Amino acid sequence: MVPPLFSIITPVFNPPVNALRECIDSVLGQTYPSWEWCITDDGSSDQEILNLLREASNSDPRISVQYRDTNGGIVAASNDSLSVATGTFVAFLDHDGCLHADALAQVDIAINAYSDVDYIYTDEDKITEKGEHYDVFLKPDWSPERLRGQNYCSHLSVARRDLVATVGGLRAGFEGSQDYDLILRITEQARRIVHIPEVLYHCLAIAGTKLSPNNHASHAPLTAEKALTEYLARCGIAGSVSTTTWGYHKISRSLSDSPLVSIIIPTCGTEKVIFGGSRILVVELLRSIISRSTYTNIEIVIVADSHTPQTVFDELAAISGTTVKIVQYSKPFNFSEKCNIGFAHSEGEVILLLNDDMEIISPDWLETMLGHVLETDVGMVGPMLLLEDSRIQSASHSNTPTPHSYGSGHSSHEPGEFGILAVARECSGVTGAAAMIRRDVFNEVGGLSLQFPNCFNDIDLAFKILSAGYRIIWTPHARLYHFESASRNSTVDKRELEMIKNRWGQLFDDDRFCRISTFI
Repeated sequence: MVPPLFSIITPVFNPPVNALRECIDSVLGQTYPSWEWCITDDGSSDQEILNLLREASNSDPRISVQYRDTNGGIVAASNDSLSVATGTFVAFLDHDGCLHADALAQVDIAINAYSDVDYIYTDEDKITEKGEHYDVFLKPDWSPERLRGQNYCSHLSVARRDLVATVGGLRAGFEGSQDYDLILRITEQARRIVHIPEVLYHCLAIAGTKLSPNNHASHAPLTAEKALTEYLARCGIAGSVSTTTWGYHKISRSLSDSPLVSIIIPTCGTEKVIFGGSRILVVELLRSIISRSTYTNIEIVIVADSHTPQTVFDELAAISGTTVKIVQYSKPFNFSEKCNIGFAHSEGEVILLLNDDMEIISPDWLETMLGHVLETDVGMVGPMLLLEDSRIQSASHSNTPTPHSYGSGHSSHEPGEFGILAVARECSGVTGAAAMIRRDVFNEVGGLSLQFPNCFNDIDLAFKILSAGYRIIWTPHARLYHFESASRNSTVDKRELEMIKNRWGQLFDDDRFCRISTFI
């Protein structure tokens, strides 16, 4: 196989001299030899920069520099470089960025492994003026929902040149988010997208660059919103785009219909002290569902142990009238079986497994999760769950090092590392305490396994859904309280622990959607 030629695309406009020098050294230091560097100087006024560019082009015939008479902006300069590129693939390098010495070599390996790959992205970090690395971004594997919330792919991005040309290169009017807009358009049409889980790109945090503490450049939320709005229209996703407090993006999907949602709640009528007062958990949960939810096409199926006090049923009836089905359960406790029985007595196109020790926070919680689960390739959706003190109880599941609730105990008022707690995203699972699933998917994977009566039933379900080829989505835009283990013993059964390890242990310690270690 003939090694591919990479065209490195770099627009230049008055960067710090040290930054450009390091950028040049990083390209010249590539261990992979088949590259050309297409640089466009966008009217730089700094003579040192112009001298550096001339020295670089004179030092290596693979480097070509075009000089614009006037400053046209990053889009125009990048497209000028694209217009002279001849490589099979183009790699985008900023004038204040550096490539790892093996960057192109690693990309070449990925191309050899997948002949149909059209877009490749890698991990990245930042470097101080003293050469110290920080902000290491260990990115997830391809995560389209996360991309809708943030440009997580960013650097290093490498794309097949023909595809870049097909989608029209970078577009004027999207300055500030021009790379985000391009990645959205490329990934829509890419046959295969590959993530290389190695830090192959370094952003230089040098005074005068966009990473400098004194630089107040906008994150261009308006152009990002414009790019996302057009993206949604092209993809046929009805919805609107907004920017959150932290600068990330929220897609509010519009529902074309209102399917019946069956909310399945196992209970035994436990009474506990919550928020300083005694409450019957299932009664207050039902009260919050009815009083706070803006989505109304629901049925509630309560699977109650036979020893549940009659007073509980009386209170449920008083709150809900005829909207609740009560199903009696007289066997020893088995959470999985109780949920499966509830499913058998339900009629909804969509089901929602819900613990009784919950309380609704977001009025549009059902609409938010429905917007995801009604997409045909999504199998399950979960919300952000909060403890009584508003710290996070669960922000999805992570399998590293072993399955657990991600973010547990951390603030629900922070975005988390690289926005992981602030954007809807693909994940390896969500807790069965609040999991929305389409009826056809639940049937397809066989529901919950009765072999896990107490623990790990949701983890087993998630792995079955992923193995069937579906995406699982976690969203921070639907929030509920989860008064964890208020209604049952949280002790882990050793037999169940061994069983989940034997069944799915090969997937542990390698979470492809959650590689950040801070909250583990």
